[in-house]
Order: sequence, then C-alpha cells, then structure tokens
Amino acid sequence: MTRTLQEIKAELEALHQENQTAIEEYTAKLEAIDSKIEQAKQDIADAQMMVDAEAYDIAKRELWTAENTKEMLKNKLDELTQKPLISKTDYNKLVNEINVLAEKENMTIINKVSEMFPEFEALKQLHIDNYNFANNTLQLLENKIGRNEKSYNYSDRGALLPGRLSGLEYAPKRSVVHLVNSLIENYERLVK
Repeated sequence: MTRTLQEIKAELEALHQENQTAIEEYTAKLEAIDSKIEQAKQDIADAQMMVDAEAYDIAKRELWTAENTKEMLKNKLDELTQKPLISKTDYNKLVNEINVLAEKENMTIINKVSEMFPEFEALKQLHIDNYNFANNTLQLLENKIGRNEKSYNYSDRGALLPGRLSGLEYAPKRSVVHLVNSLIENYERLVK
C-alpha cells in the first residue's frame, strides 16, 4: 500500500517529536547529575576533614560514578542532537517517495485545470459575442439613429469625447480574450 504525503509528514513529525522528548529527558538527567557531583565533592571534603577512609572511599566512588554518568549522558545528548534520525538510504528513499507523490498530486491538479479549458473557450466566445453585439448596437446608434452627426462626438463645451475620434466603438476595460489566450499560452508553455 502506498503512503500518502500526509502520512509521511505525520510519521516524520512523530519521529521528530520522539527525538525532542528524548532530548528533553536527557537534558533533565544531565542537569540533575550536577547536584550529585557537587554533593560527592562535598562528601570527599568532609571525609578528608574527619580522616574517615571508608566515607572517603564511598564519596570517591560516588563522584567517579556521577562524573562517568554525566559523560555518558552528555554523549547520548550529543548523539540525539547531532546524529541524523534515519539512515542515508532511508533518507534518499523518502526524498524520492515525497517527490513522486507530490508530482502525482500535481498532475491530478493539472488534469483538473485541463478539464476547465473548454469552459474558458466558451467564456471567451461569450466575450467576443458581447463585444460584437455592443459594437453592432453602437454602429446602429451612430449610423442609423444619430445619422453620423459630428456634433454628437463633442461635449457641450466643444471638447472631443473619449473614444469618438474615429466613430463609436466598445472597448472593454478588461479583455476576457486576452486573459484566456494568455492562460492557454502559459499553460501550454509550462505544462505541455
């Protein structure tokens, strides 16, 4: 069974969290050992003052044990913070698996986009039809109704009205044709 990208991410996050928990645990143990070392040093000093060989021997062993435990904990903490959590082989397998899964999802998305193109073409045609209808209506207004009256092209103050120099024409503020053509061109350039 193939894992999903979400499952892989969840596994990696769990592995990271497990590592963080271990780091916190060993950090706490490392901090706690310092007080044992200080206590053993104090016990050695006390035994020397009292010239108690048995207490001195016990305190020296406790100090040796505490210092070696500290070294062992420090080594383990270094391993937990610096050593990779998985082998190079597993790492490379995961890189490949993640890339394959992401590319598969990307192709699914691209296919969905491809399915939308017929609708884009239909919308483009609606835009063209609207453009032509508006211009036909403006030509009817200008030629048949307004009888090409030149004074209609100027404001009451005598200024030429916008878009009236060479006759009436609808100029869309935003062109659906340009948008769709640009979308298709970019799609074909990037995807195909």
